[in-house]
Parts: sequence; structure tokens; C-alpha cells
Amino acid sequence: MRLHLWLLCLAVSMFCLVSETCAAKPRIAIVISRQIQPYLVVVQEIKNGIDAVFYEYNLNGDKKNIQKIIAEILSRKPDIVVAIGTEAAEGIEGKTNGIPTIFSMVLNPYLLKLNMSGVALDISARAQIQALRKILPKAKKIGVIYNPGVSASLIAAAQKENISIVASPMKSETQVVAALKNMIDKGIDTFWLVPDPVVANQSIARYILETTLKANIPVIAPSPTFVKNGALFSVSAGYDRIGKQTVKLIERILTNSNTRISIEEPEDPLLTINAKTAELMNIVIPANVLDSANECGGVN
Repeated sequence: MRLHLWLLCLAVSMFCLVSETCAAKPRIAIVISRQIQPYLVVVQEIKNGIDAVFYEYNLNGDKKNIQKIIAEILSRKPDIVVAIGTEAAEGIEGKTNGIPTIFSMVLNPYLLKLNMSGVALDISARAQIQALRKILPKAKKIGVIYNPGVSASLIAAAQKENISIVASPMKSETQVVAALKNMIDKGIDTFWLVPDPVVANQSIARYILETTLKANIPVIAPSPTFVKNGALFSVSAGYDRIGKQTVKLIERILTNSNTRISIEEPEDPLLTINAKTAELMNIVIPANVLDSANECGGVN
């Protein structure tokens, strides 16, 4: 009888212990803008990095879905909400009734004026200029075409880096051809392709890459995709690294929900170099820079 009673007490104790352990797990709601690989990589890093109960939602690129998602989130009362991508962040902001909310993988969060902490997708002008100085130490005059309503702050930051910026603000893609010709005539020795809708769409970017290659002008690009198509190099965010950085931010806020709002730049960005472009332009890249590059490849 005593043995049975002891076993019963042990079972009850174990049940309570397991229940307490489960109850101690944080509850995290994750909302992605759409189901694309970069966002899914970040989601997986979050799930790998935190022992939690997860509620996952997909906006499918349509903000009309946000009200239903928010209603479900509020009914589940998670400890934190993580919005991944611009659409999710804009849709969720200010609607979580005091539940701590952060974003990840958002381009130009300052421009969006998001009132929440998060990890941006942007790489600072300083980081890109620093990479330029390592790869092309003799570069003196950088050409850049941009929409002032999107990239003005990035260009302003670059102009503080003690290098000549030949900037051409414009709001229409139709002006790009003339602007690029004018820059080449002015003697730019590098072109900076910024993540801006005026220049970063496929047809305009292809024209810029082809024209600068013919003129023997190397291009700084916003992502490895452009490097594979002829740009000399890019400094970009690694999605898995952004995921790990997002985990750290989640953990800080779960520990202290009163953490002040802060927007973080991606840590340890990826340097991607196109070795074939360097060869075609007779550019000798220092060995230590090549060793630190995450990719070196040819033109697709």
C-alpha cells in the first residue's frame, strides 16, 4: 500500500514538474509577409534558437488578412509577436494591445517610421564604403542614382565618409540612361547600385551593369544576385545571421519588456566578390579580402 502511495505521489510530482516546464516556455507569435525562402530561414533560426511554443501566421502578401491574424494572436495572448518582412511589420504595428512586438527583415525601417524594435535588412553606407576602400583603395569618385524619397538618408550618410559622391536624385526610371551617361562623362571610377526602386528593378539594373562593365567601371551592389550578374561586389545581410540576431533581440525583450526601442543593423554582413568581373577589369583584389569574402564567382 505504501509503495502504491509513493508511486502515486511520484507520478503526481513528475506531472507537476512537466506541467511547470511547459508553462515556463515563452509563447511566440510569428507573422511572415509571405512564404519566401529568406523569411523562412529567419523563422527556422528563431525556432532553433528558442525553446518556445510558436504560433505561425502567413500574411501571403495581402494586408487584408491582417485583421484575422491579429484576432487570433490576441486570443492566444503570446508573450511576444515577431513580424518578418515589411508588410507584416506595417500590418501588425500598433495593433497588438500592449503585447511586445518586434520586426525582422525590413528594408528602410526608419523611412517607414516603425514604432518598434527590430533587425533591419539595410547595410549602412559606412560598411559599404569601408569594403570599397579595402577592395578599391584608389577609388575617389562614386556615382549613385537614387530616389530622394527612398534613399536620401543613405546618400547623406555616404557623403560623410570623406569620399566624393556624384549623386543624381530622380523619381523616374526614364531618367536613368541620361544620368548614367552624364556620370561616366564626369569621370566616376565606381558606381553604387543602391536598393532603390528607381535603379534596382531587373531591366534598369541590367542596363547599369552592362553599361558600367563596358566602361570598365566597377559596381557596388546591394545583394549577391547583382554580383552574380556582373557587379564587382556586394555587402549584404545573411538571412541566417539576421535570424540569430533576431533571437537575441527576442530574448532581451522576454527578459525585460521595457527595453527601449532600437533598430539594429545586420551584424557580420556578407561580402560577395565576383572574381570574373575583377579579372575583366584588371582589378587585383588583396588576398586577405578574398579570404574574407563569402563567395567568389563568375558572371551568370
